[in-house]
Amino acid sequence: MAVDYNERQLRKYKNDFAVKFAQMMSNQLSIWKNIQKEKRWSLCSWQSILTYIGISLIAYIPGKREYHYDLKFHFYLSIVFFIGAIIQNIISTNKEYQNSIKSMLFPTLVKVFGDNIHYVCNDINSMTSALSDSFLDLKDAANILSEINDEYDNIPKYRIRDNIFETSQLYPREITQRDDDDRFYGKYNDVEFIINETDFGWNANDKNRTYHSMFNGVAMYFKLNKEIKQRVLIMSKGIFNKVPKDFEKVEVEYNKFAKKYNVYVYKYGSGEGQIEARYLLNTAFLDRFMQLHTSFDVPKLQCSVYGNQMLIMLSTSKDLFELNHLFGRIDDIKQYDKLFEEFASVLSFIDVLKLSSKTKL
Repeated sequence: MAVDYNERQLRKYKNDFAVKFAQMMSNQLSIWKNIQKEKRWSLCSWQSILTYIGISLIAYIPGKREYHYDLKFHFYLSIVFFIGAIIQNIISTNKEYQNSIKSMLFPTLVKVFGDNIHYVCNDINSMTSALSDSFLDLKDAANILSEINDEYDNIPKYRIRDNIFETSQLYPREITQRDDDDRFYGKYNDVEFIINETDFGWNANDKNRTYHSMFNGVAMYFKLNKEIKQRVLIMSKGIFNKVPKDFEKVEVEYNKFAKKYNVYVYKYGSGEGQIEARYLLNTAFLDRFMQLHTSFDVPKLQCSVYGNQMLIMLSTSKDLFELNHLFGRIDDIKQYDKLFEEFASVLSFIDVLKLSSKTKL
């Protein structure tokens, strides 16, 4: 019955998502098209063209150990530099465009799942710049900027704290460098959560302070209304599957899950850790956990559960929660299906796993 209810709820969300999307396109499509048009034209502006030419001319500079200058080689190299400059400009301009649209679209779309769910774009400057530079009616631009500024003034910029990662026993070092992207946060079915696109690592003590990445992808934090007394770790299987220090392996009888993940629990003399882990890892938990992995289409997943906190780390170098490309159609709802699937899988995780239950183990 719980699964049937969950599926009905997701269908309702899907319908509401489509309706809200249609309403937003009806009201603001012309504005977003102007932003898209402005960004497209910027790729072939005089400033951009001069930049392409300037970068291509760098290819004609002779190398330090080049004793016989080969003009033909440098000519071909300049073409490569020219094309590379165009591609890089498209990539960076597309990112600015997507951030500007997301900052206006996402805060409203996520309300389909509940009024207590919020979105924060880490690059608010790109959005305001796009609005002010595009071919907008001044009145329209002022109204949109006013709405967004009110939203960002009233909503705290929640993010997962560094110490949550550092104490999860998933990462061996203190975080010294971190860069965040999109963030969703709020409360659903009485469970507080934060979804945080992030990249963090540590800097070596060498002359160049060399950066070593520990994680790049999407981190999910849930504040549970139940307590786990012994830390439980879940890790995707890889080439090396070494049992973490002071932990012991938990044998999971669900073969579909056991083929993909290893489960470890902190050693506890009386064996209570094993009992807790098996209580937590019921079939519903395992199914929805795997669904998260599938929906986000990531190569590696890790999880740490302790006390009333659950941390799920989805490692990937891809940009998630992305919109249509600069050269795509803004009003094609199919391109947002992936976004809906990703977000719905998180809410389904909360729903079906009964994370909101207030039982203590």
